[in-house]
Amino acid sequence: MKRAWWIVRLALGGLRRTPLRVGLTALGVAIASGALVSMVAFALGLQRAAETPFEVLGLLNNIEISPKEGEPSDKPAVLDDAALERIEALPGVAAAYPDLRIAGVKLTRGDKTKNGMAIGLPPEAALFGSAGDLLIAGQFFHTADAPEAVLGERLVRDLGFDSPDDAVCAEVTLEASGLVPGEAESFTFQQQELTVTIVGVYSLSEMVPQMGRGGVVLPIELIKDIPGARFAPNFRHLRSGGNFLREGYSSATVRVKQFSDLAPVEKAIEEMGFKTRTLLSQLEKMRAFFVFMDVLLAAVGTVALVVAGLGIVNTLLMSVLERYQEIGISKAIGASDGDVVVLFLTEAGVIGVIGGLTGLVLGWVVAWALEIAINIYAQSQEVTAHLNVFAFPLWLLVSAVLFSAAVSVAAGVFPAIRAARIDPIRALRGE
Repeated sequence: MKRAWWIVRLALGGLRRTPLRVGLTALGVAIASGALVSMVAFALGLQRAAETPFEVLGLLNNIEISPKEGEPSDKPAVLDDAALERIEALPGVAAAYPDLRIAGVKLTRGDKTKNGMAIGLPPEAALFGSAGDLLIAGQFFHTADAPEAVLGERLVRDLGFDSPDDAVCAEVTLEASGLVPGEAESFTFQQQELTVTIVGVYSLSEMVPQMGRGGVVLPIELIKDIPGARFAPNFRHLRSGGNFLREGYSSATVRVKQFSDLAPVEKAIEEMGFKTRTLLSQLEKMRAFFVFMDVLLAAVGTVALVVAGLGIVNTLLMSVLERYQEIGISKAIGASDGDVVVLFLTEAGVIGVIGGLTGLVLGWVVAWALEIAINIYAQSQEVTAHLNVFAFPLWLLVSAVLFSAAVSVAAGVFPAIRAARIDPIRALRGE
């Protein structure tokens, strides 16, 4: 133990002899380490922003279903209300409802009119994941067909309400217009106006900007009868060569009670003749992309760190030449080749640790400045939510310092071996 402490003291003393050279070398390591940390933190921040809606809303427990496309003789299963009732009766299913949404609905309050997107959800949606936590005022609707609505926070402000609480229990006029499939393979234009009561206000702008800016959540049974709700799926089906009037719905969402119910429920739905797709599979593909991005950015940062390692090689080689006689004296009084190697590897490791720790600070400062610039630009594009672009998990910070130290130690191997090979007799002679 005393021998190790003696070597550490000698290493620190050797570094203090040339503070400017050592400081510049550590700065090179810090810049490389900071670049590595900030780039990986950027990729992790993007991954966090992409996965947050899935986790907060509990979307990993959802199964997207749609009818199978086939020949008319195949008589594919129809995804209608009766089919959804059968699916909802399966063990482990919490809810099954069609995917209905309408773009461009108008909401009017007094002299203020704003456009938004309406989606339909069942009353049970308030219990899905942390969906209830998204409400900042009021509550979710309790019935599937009541003339009630849950509005986004920004839409509430645009309609002239002073606060989300002021909007609760207020009435607004909702106007929707769109094409509705008619007879003789034609669409008819219809317009509908109804008065809805605001029962709740949600905040979702950071995760889903489109719904956060002008989102309107309506009861599923209410939105079924609004013009335009079924035009988009019918039109897409028509463009793909299907029958003009498609029975049932083009897609629906099935929510399971527990994550363990996902596989058996999906299998049972497939046996009923429907196509299924889970958000978990999409999330895994997305994670694979982010893993590739993490590796790519880490590789770029590693190249910079390797270049900084060359600076450590140069610094230690200069130190070996300057301390030639000192190393010879140390070996003459009993220092082994291993002691000399450990001495210089310790010096390299200290430079790496100092550079790594400084790099964390530098990387955080760069990320902080970039995040401010990104949010200023986002606000100029009417994005009011604060964007957290970078993520600094503890494992990244620790790994960055350890990796910097490891690269530095590896860079010190050649100078250390060079120092260990010094002949003490020649060194004492001054050759």
